[in-house]
Amino acid sequence: MYRILIVEDDEREAETLRHSLERYARENSLEFQVSWERSALGATSGDAKFDLIFMDIGLPGINGMEAATLIRTYDSETPIIFVTNLAQYAVRGYEVDALDFVVKPVSYFNFKMRMDKAMRIIRRNSGMNVVVTTHDGLRVIPAAELVAVEVSNHSLVYHLADGNTHVVRGSLSKTEEELAQAPFVRISNSCLLNMAYVRTVTGSEVRTTTGETYFFSRSRRRAAVDEIAKYLGGSIRWASKLSWAR
Repeated sequence: MYRILIVEDDEREAETLRHSLERYARENSLEFQVSWERSALGATSGDAKFDLIFMDIGLPGINGMEAATLIRTYDSETPIIFVTNLAQYAVRGYEVDALDFVVKPVSYFNFKMRMDKAMRIIRRNSGMNVVVTTHDGLRVIPAAELVAVEVSNHSLVYHLADGNTHVVRGSLSKTEEELAQAPFVRISNSCLLNMAYVRTVTGSEVRTTTGETYFFSRSRRRAAVDEIAKYLGGSIRWASKLSWAR
């Protein structure tokens, strides 16, 4: 699950980007959680983390270039793609290390070229690995493919996105420290969950995009739900391949 933010004050332009993302996700077997902000205020708050930002330049109030400058004061890695009909600003995009720009009206061909480039960067940025010792040797597990780590019978069970599991000896607290820079949250004393795979939260249950259900402990639920909401950027409505939050 990749988190994408669209900052665009024109609803029709935002819908064009959303439909392009939906098509790209379908064609490439990807899953996107997409948020939309009409102004730059939500984009510059720093409360939610995103893997990619599509930023209009001609925004009311703080314009897109000013917003990108603010974002770069605390986030030097998230790719930013400017979407604008103000082509003269394109060169200034290099001042804020923008990945690229696309001129309105956005065609899918141009969009796809930028997305291919962005996905290469996103995958590189999420390249953290976890090394575990199994009965047949060492295993290197990309953190991006790890859904959850659970304690079971004094062992750790690593649940992967492809449905496989690895059972190893180890400490959940130590694993949590190793994954401190990845989007994991402790939902109980016996479970560490990758927030990128959260689909729904209902009562004491959290269901993942891979179909599993995990459970909050009473003492950790409030803090964990707050952390998940902050990570996902607020309320989310889910679809089969793409979710759209406003």
